[in-house]
Formats: sequence, structure tokens, C-alpha cells
Amino acid sequence: MLAGSSAAWADDWLSLSLPPRTDASWVMRDARVNGLPMQVQELNSELPVDELLAFFKRDWRRFGASVAPLEAEQGAWRKLTLQREPVQLVVQVQRSGRGGSRALLSQMNYRDVQRDYIPRSLPQLAPLQVTQVSDTRDGPRRSQLVQLGGEASFEIIQQRLRQHWSRAGWRPIFDRATPGQRQWLASFEKDLSSVDIVLTQASSNEPLALTLNLLETQP
Repeated sequence: MLAGSSAAWADDWLSLSLPPRTDASWVMRDARVNGLPMQVQELNSELPVDELLAFFKRDWRRFGASVAPLEAEQGAWRKLTLQREPVQLVVQVQRSGRGGSRALLSQMNYRDVQRDYIPRSLPQLAPLQVTQVSDTRDGPRRSQLVQLGGEASFEIIQQRLRQHWSRAGWRPIFDRATPGQRQWLASFEKDLSSVDIVLTQASSNEPLALTLNLLETQP
């Protein structure tokens, strides 16, 4: 079963049954992606794709939705989507190499979307733009994975990042530029918090890609 999370929106999560002969593991249990609360499980099943989809069609009837799940195909994936306010259920299924199937089972809570989801601790990185923020919690630990991209100077962005955390009293743990490549890896920490940085650029004419992983542990 998809257990409820400890977050404030947990009361809205639906209790989802798993098919027989199916193993499940958490991808995201207590998370927000761009402010949207969600849970995601990966399923590995001995059931073929058609049987797995048929199970969810039958099981989701108990939620009393006025319309049947919406069916769609996207490449090798087949998908069912069901809206039961405020939660949207999605299962995406593809054939696995063993004759069974692999699936991603998700639910998203649109009632509690957080509009201001970009971490306030980020330095000024314009003209880079935030493309995704994944905010996950595991007990006292919180992780904010921030992805940015855009046209900018590799050296200027690298300098801004170094200066921002150094001036705020963070201690450098790791700082390495890859010889012959436009890639920089760095890590800073302060008290019970840390930030891991990956800055890459395929060439001087290509956009930058920046990933920041902000980790915080509550005492």
C-alpha cells in the first residue's frame, strides 16, 4: 500500500492497492516537484502490461470517479490517468525484458500546490533560469534538488557560486574542475547543512547546466 506521508497534505493521499506478483519501491515518498506534492513508486511485476493495466482499471473503481480513467500511449509506455479531487492518479506501464512489466505509480495533490517553491537561499544566477525544484523529506533530513539552465558565462557563474557560499560562512569540502572539460564539481557545508554543485557546459557556445543539491538535517 502507498502509505500516507508525514507532510501536511498527507490526509489527501489515496490508499492504493498493488497488483499480485508485483514488487514496489519508493522513488519519492514525501516530495514536492515545482511545488506540487507527489508520491511515486516503481513497480516490477510478473504480470504482462495488459493485465497490470486491467488491475488498476478495476481497483480504481472504488474511488467512485464519475468518469473512467483516461488511457494514452507515449512511446513504449501506456498510461492510465484518473482525477479524484484533489488527487490525480497516474500509472505508466511498459513491457519488461522478462515478459512481465515495469510501471511508475504516482499520485499528485493539486490542492496544496506551493507557488513560491524556489529556495530563498540561492544566489543571484541570472540569466540562468530554474527549470525544476524537487523537494524531498526523509525524517529530519530535507533535500532540495534544483536544476537550472541557460546562456551564461561558465566562469562568472562559477565565481558567483563560490563567493555566495564562502561569504555566508560555508566551508569548502570539495572543489574540482575537470581538465580539458567545462565541468566543475564542488561541495560546501555549514553546521548540519551542505550543498553539492555540478556545473557543466558542452562547449563555450552551448547553454550551461547547473544542479544544486541542498541538504539540511534538523537537530
